[in-house]
Amino acid sequence: MEEAKGLLGLTERTMRFIAAVCLAGMAAMTGMDVFLRGAFNTPIFGCEEIVTILGVVAVGFALPYAHRQKSHIGVEILVRRLPARIRRRLKLVTDSATLVLLAIVTWRMYAYAGTLAESGEVSMNLELPEYMVVYVLSFGFLVYAVCLLADIVKFFKGGRD
Repeated sequence: MEEAKGLLGLTERTMRFIAAVCLAGMAAMTGMDVFLRGAFNTPIFGCEEIVTILGVVAVGFALPYAHRQKSHIGVEILVRRLPARIRRRLKLVTDSATLVLLAIVTWRMYAYAGTLAESGEVSMNLELPEYMVVYVLSFGFLVYAVCLLADIVKFFKGGRD
């Protein structure tokens, strides 16, 4: 399990770096597009598509890191007042339900990407293959699901948060 945890940690760090690069790219593309549009009346062709794709990659690849940092939104006003033992079990239930949901979403997104690939669907202006973006997003969900699975295994091994 430690080897998988090490590989999972490396994957999370790599995905976090890629997400940060995508965010910086979004800011640079948007800024340059606004500047060129205002100064020279020449927008960047396909800028909206590129920024959208970078945004999808940034969100999908930031999910595992956000999970590790516990920065997802949670309802804690009542849970915080419960005993630690009940909180841990409640976390197990929510993690398990989330894992099932993410497994289904990952599976269906992967299948949908295959359908897009077969149909040859491309973006409107730049004609980029849309199935690649869906595959990348499904990979982000898959890694997030593996992170949840690691937390569930940790719970049953008696590990603390």
